[in-house]
Amino acid sequence: MRMTRWLVPVLAFALLLPFPADAQKVNVTFTSGPTGGSWIPLAAATAEVIKKKFPELDVQVEPGAALVNMEKIRNDKADLGWSMTTVLSDARTGKGQWVGKQTDKALYVANYYPNVWQLVVPANSDIKGFKDLKGKPVSLPTRGNTSLSDGWELLLKAYGMTLDDLGPKSYGPVAANAEAVKNRQAMAAGWFTTVPASFIRDLGSVMKLRMLPVPDDIIKKMQGFNPGFVRHVLKAGTYASEGIEGDVVTIQSPTILIASSRTPPDVIYKVAKAVIEGRAEFANVTKAMAGITAQEMAQNFGMPYHPGAEKYYKEAGLLK
Repeated sequence: MRMTRWLVPVLAFALLLPFPADAQKVNVTFTSGPTGGSWIPLAAATAEVIKKKFPELDVQVEPGAALVNMEKIRNDKADLGWSMTTVLSDARTGKGQWVGKQTDKALYVANYYPNVWQLVVPANSDIKGFKDLKGKPVSLPTRGNTSLSDGWELLLKAYGMTLDDLGPKSYGPVAANAEAVKNRQAMAAGWFTTVPASFIRDLGSVMKLRMLPVPDDIIKKMQGFNPGFVRHVLKAGTYASEGIEGDVVTIQSPTILIASSRTPPDVIYKVAKAVIEGRAEFANVTKAMAGITAQEMAQNFGMPYHPGAEKYYKEAGLLK
């Protein structure tokens, strides 16, 4: 009888305790990048940082690309995704690839690193500028990839050209593009990616390269097409062993983490807190993240914050 008197209140108290953590898991779909690029491993690192800080968030990484990711968020098929300032600007204003598909579902979470346009050709070729690519075989990013639409196609437009002005074209992931140039099936490969770019390192291991610059007058035209573009200078020595000497003027569109407006603010608050406080881990994936500050990651380039991210940044003193 004495044990029964103690057992009843203990059982009653146990019923009031929270369910085990597994029962409270929140599934978060993270759409990342194409095979061979930096976005997939960086998404995996981001997911681990989030899950380590908040085990209740079950972050699942899927392949993707900037345009694909925006489409998934527009259609409520993803919670988080990589994007670029150019893509987010176009999607929210209904321009470029997003004419007739304008969406306000994609919201800003964090800035990661410069996504730099890097177009290389064999150093022993006669290709010295973009117009020299006319009639030349080229290896292009997969259709639907931002490096094709916002890189190749917009640059061609700025020069008064189209894809039809190029020679034979093959489409594929970044590794396949590099392989085509190695085999002389193509004379150029260009992508928006991190610095240093793995495909340039790979190509430079078998041949000397030349990187085509983007002149200031073309940069102004590109910014007229989309205000998300930023002038960028690749410093001399970045690709010295690959044969690229001196500074190279080009463009970049910052790689950013975005979230769906339907994803609860408390979830994105945790995401923002985890990635800012765990940002040192990302340098293990790409040198572009080495030494990045909390203030730099909170920079939004005029894009609208997700309410959850905004709450965290205000609490952390990163946003007034």
